[in-house]
Amino acid sequence: MYKILLIIIACVNISLLQAASDTLIVGTNAEFPPFTYIENGVIIGFDIDIATEVGQRLGKKIQFRDMPFDALIPEIVLGQVDFVAAGMSYTEERAKRVSFTKNYLQQDPLVVFTTNENSMNLSDLNGKTVVVIEGFTADLFMSSIKDVNLIRLPTQADGFMAIKNGRADAFVTSKSTVDAFFEKQDALLFNINFIDGTSETCALAVPINKSEMLADVQEALDDMEKDGTLAQLRIKWKLQ
Repeated sequence: MYKILLIIIACVNISLLQAASDTLIVGTNAEFPPFTYIENGVIIGFDIDIATEVGQRLGKKIQFRDMPFDALIPEIVLGQVDFVAAGMSYTEERAKRVSFTKNYLQQDPLVVFTTNENSMNLSDLNGKTVVVIEGFTADLFMSSIKDVNLIRLPTQADGFMAIKNGRADAFVTSKSTVDAFFEKQDALLFNINFIDGTSETCALAVPINKSEMLADVQEALDDMEKDGTLAQLRIKWKLQ
């Protein structure tokens, strides 16, 4: 009797392990359109399509786990997610904790977003109250600018709302994010000025100790670049 029970338990455990190996857990922060956001209760976006396509090419199912942006890298380090797809940019500091694929999106410049009545360039921000989203490229960039009253907010929607409500003078973010905002808001009410020499980039992040996974994910991205899939997704999400 005990032997039969042990055999059954062993078979169940093997079955569970096989099921788990068929699914990749992908961490994301669904508050960053057009990269990853929730619409009609479903997580969609450019990075969501990227991760889903990578999973298909690896023969894996994808399960997305939405979480705060600043929790993504700790979750990779703890082994709670297999990789991250969340509009994340490579930085030397992040690369100490996780590995990054090659960038699959570049040339997405930072802009100064304001109301039409309050148009500003980067040089006009001294002494002003400026919003950035915590942990993103704009935050890292603006942190090096002196004489700016920096407000760090958790989501892109919070940044746009701060400008609409007059809580801040300017919002520094990526152009692609503003483009997504303009699809639902009247662009004539606002103004953007490009910040020269800046560019938001995107890559997938994987555990630093899983070189085989990094190689497999990168191979899938390389194939997507070669066969035009990445180009099609950039067009779909207006990231050209």
